[in-house]
Amino acid sequence: MMMTSPALRKAAPFASMLWACFSALFIVTIAFLLYVWTEKRIDRANELRYVSRSLVEELRQSSDDLTRMARTYVATGDPKYRKNYQEIIDIRDGRQARPQSYDNVYWDLVLEQQQRPRRDGHPVALMELIQNTPFTPAELSLLTRAKDESDRLTAIENKALAMRDFGGDDPMAVAAALALLFDDTYHRAKAAIMEPIAQVNESVERRSLEAVRSTSAEANLARAGFMLVALILLALLWRAKRNLDTALGCSVEQLQTAIGRLGRGDVSEPLVVRDGAGESVWTWLAGMQRNLARLDSERGLALARSQRVGRLYAALSQCNQSIVRSTSEQELFDDICGAVVTYGGMSMAWIGMIDAAGDGQPSNVSPAACAGDGTEYLNNLGISLDEELPEGRGPIGVCHRSGEPYWCQDFLKSPETAPWHARAARYGWAASAHLPLRRQGRIVGFFSAYSTTTEVFDAEVRELFVEMALDIEFALKNFDHDRKRELTEASLRKSEQHLRTIIETEPECIKVVDAHGRLLEMNAAGLKILEADSLEELQNHVLTDLILPEYRDAFIALHQRVINGENGHLEFRIQGLKGGQRWLETHAAPMYGADGEQRMLLGITRDITDRKLADERIQYLAHFDPLTGLPNRAQLQEHTLHALALARRNRESMALMMLDLDHFKDINDSLGHSVGDGLLCELAKRLRQGLREEDIVARLGGDEFIFVLQKAESQDAAEVARKLMDLIAQPFRVGTHDLKVTASIGIALFPADGADMETLLQRADAAMYQVKHAGRHDFRFFTAAMQQRAARHLQLVNALRYALERDQMQVVYQPQVSLPEQRIIGAEALLRWSTPELGVVSPVEFIPAAEESGLILPIGAWVLRQAVRQARAWLDDGLPPLVMAVNLSATQFRNTDLPELITQILQEEGLPPEYLELELTEGVALNDPQGAIAMMNNLHERGIRMSIDDFGTGYSSLSHLKKFKVYKLKIDKSFVRDISTDAEDKAIVSAIINMARSLGLKTIAEGVETAEQLEFLQQQHCNEMQGYLFSKPVPEQAFRQLMLEVVT
Repeated sequence: MMMTSPALRKAAPFASMLWACFSALFIVTIAFLLYVWTEKRIDRANELRYVSRSLVEELRQSSDDLTRMARTYVATGDPKYRKNYQEIIDIRDGRQARPQSYDNVYWDLVLEQQQRPRRDGHPVALMELIQNTPFTPAELSLLTRAKDESDRLTAIENKALAMRDFGGDDPMAVAAALALLFDDTYHRAKAAIMEPIAQVNESVERRSLEAVRSTSAEANLARAGFMLVALILLALLWRAKRNLDTALGCSVEQLQTAIGRLGRGDVSEPLVVRDGAGESVWTWLAGMQRNLARLDSERGLALARSQRVGRLYAALSQCNQSIVRSTSEQELFDDICGAVVTYGGMSMAWIGMIDAAGDGQPSNVSPAACAGDGTEYLNNLGISLDEELPEGRGPIGVCHRSGEPYWCQDFLKSPETAPWHARAARYGWAASAHLPLRRQGRIVGFFSAYSTTTEVFDAEVRELFVEMALDIEFALKNFDHDRKRELTEASLRKSEQHLRTIIETEPECIKVVDAHGRLLEMNAAGLKILEADSLEELQNHVLTDLILPEYRDAFIALHQRVINGENGHLEFRIQGLKGGQRWLETHAAPMYGADGEQRMLLGITRDITDRKLADERIQYLAHFDPLTGLPNRAQLQEHTLHALALARRNRESMALMMLDLDHFKDINDSLGHSVGDGLLCELAKRLRQGLREEDIVARLGGDEFIFVLQKAESQDAAEVARKLMDLIAQPFRVGTHDLKVTASIGIALFPADGADMETLLQRADAAMYQVKHAGRHDFRFFTAAMQQRAARHLQLVNALRYALERDQMQVVYQPQVSLPEQRIIGAEALLRWSTPELGVVSPVEFIPAAEESGLILPIGAWVLRQAVRQARAWLDDGLPPLVMAVNLSATQFRNTDLPELITQILQEEGLPPEYLELELTEGVALNDPQGAIAMMNNLHERGIRMSIDDFGTGYSSLSHLKKFKVYKLKIDKSFVRDISTDAEDKAIVSAIINMARSLGLKTIAEGVETAEQLEFLQQQHCNEMQGYLFSKPVPEQAFRQLMLEVVT
């Protein structure tokens, strides 16, 4: 607090007096300094006098010392005096260091051993010292003259010294030298030195005394002035003291005591201002005491706040320590609540967690941990998060909805805390803080603290609480991470155990090799492969020593590549510790060591010995027939291509023969495939014997063999064919069976019949096919006619593929007539085909082609659907019911989907099954009797009728025939054609009719063209007939017209 203006005015006289005192003090100081200065001048004059006299005395003394040393040396001849003499001259002239305090007696103190009494100083000439001393010019002139005279005396002395030096101890020489040092001349020279020195001493003395007297008078004047001014200063100080007391308003002792108390910080007792003190310093000091008391109170409040914040910092530190050392959430919550109370200065703290309702939504908050006084406050506290409830609109509810901390600075006056005012008053809660706790971004709880002081949560305290809440959230996150980590570690341990188990039980070798090729780890499978009883036993051997020599370099190169960071693969052979050899395949990859730098090789190795053997077997099978050991198609092609190239280059002929056993299928069917295989093996041995060394025989499959004869003309090929047929004709002994077989051979020649292997094979096959058709057991060469037939066959097959989609096929119908009633009772559906390119093609030609190419299935299905659809159409048109007969080929009959196909067509077209008849040839039924019986039974159960077509041309077995679900036999037209003239045909037809009758079957004769034939059939009581006598096969409209004519 600054003094007021009146106080300043009252203090002004004292200030003026104080300035006067300061001025007097300044004058006293000046007077004192002047006095001291005059005294210093006296001292300086005396000091200068002393210095001057000392230098003059040194000049005199040096002359005397030279005389004494010269005389002593001449008298004694002692060289030390000669040396001292020269040293005195050198010191005086500045050529040698000048001893300290040289102006006093020096040479009289030099000891016998030439020890100097004082230390040396710096070399300086005596005359230089004299010139630097404030002598008057007259004095300097006199001293210079004295020095010059001393130098002339030195010359006399040097002459005497030289005489002594040259005369030695000669008495006359000594006497002569001494005479020089003691004669009148010497004494006059000596006096010439001392006379100016005496004058200088007198002049210096006189000058110095005059200076001292003058300076002493000035000092007396200064002393008197100093005393006068000091008296004036004392008077001024007395007056200033009076003015000071008035300005202070108290005694100095009181002021000192008061200031001391204030200096010690004691502002508790106020200063009492007496009457009349006015605006004095004491009054100002009293005001300052009041201000300091106020500041002290504020400082106390700030200190309390600082201590509170400090305690919260300590609590925050404890919280951080708890986060580090706590092993569970409960332990963490307990420690944090305790730290906030113990270190943070809060009365009570608690952490509550949200309880979820039945629908999973947040509902209530329950205490999880608490600490401090009044924790009973939390009993049945009833905090809800439902905004509709009063308990849900409190601080925690607001905090939950806003997601921000809630600071209640006056708990008992805040409307949000109204439901808890009464309860809080019992415990003295004055302020509270509530902060949300989040886990994975979602509020899961709240951190609350209570204080008995209002307005306690200032900005800094709030920041500390927010930081504390963030630390709790961080700890919760860490707990989540720890739980995940523990689960992960457990999973890793389990995985590691599984991996260890897998590795140990893995049938393949797993090994780890270091960068130097040393084996570190290997599982049991690897030890077994290498025939080692233990890893230690295997580690006693160098791993590469177990690898066969031809694979070692490749293995070392693989090892180096993997150590350099690449993956690798290698197949190699090893020899185990017990001598067994195996093929191994290893896949290797780099693996880092524990230091993260050192690479190792991780290898997974499998035993591929069986695979290698299988590969060898595959390679063998790729070129040889596994049954007979003969070359297969691949090797045949390779050999044939080589033979063709050789023949083409040498312009030679070559023969390719195809051999097929006759009726080999009968052997397989009757004796079994093992006998058939044995026969093929024996046959292969014989076929090799019948060939030249350069020829080759190969088996294409089944009982089909190919021969390639190099440099062979047609005659050579024929001879080989006859030889082979003779070899084959000899009996074969296969097991317990003696077998005789024949073969059919087709021959094609290069280059006449073809220039490549495929052409030659096709034409040899065509030639062999002709042998088969001509009765087997023979050989034939390929001819142009065969080529034409093969081309025709290929042309037919290609055209058949598009016949249906191009609408080139047509179904015609031939009536079947009941002989007793002479009416149409059925129709046989017959297929006709014509194309623009080929014209009308006979069924005799295109049906076998369709069967061989597999096209008979879609064509047969189309015919069946057309026939069924037409039969339904006739019924719908009101014509009398009739049975539609459709022929089935062997391929169709063997199709297992046939019953479902027929049923589907009947259902889709709407024809009852009893109006459909399927005609089967004897061969179809007898090739697989049991299969035929099963198929027929299936069709019979579906209500479909069946008949045997072309009966009498096959090898029917009556035992099988009676098991077939057929109701009619069709007599082949080859028997009907000559029944008018041929007795045997008559007998056969009669026998068939009678046999059918006895079996309960009907008969129908096809190919009836004459009345005679019809008459005979009627006589034999044949049931039905069909043929040109009644009608040839006609289109649908013509057939309809026939039906109408018969009806009318």
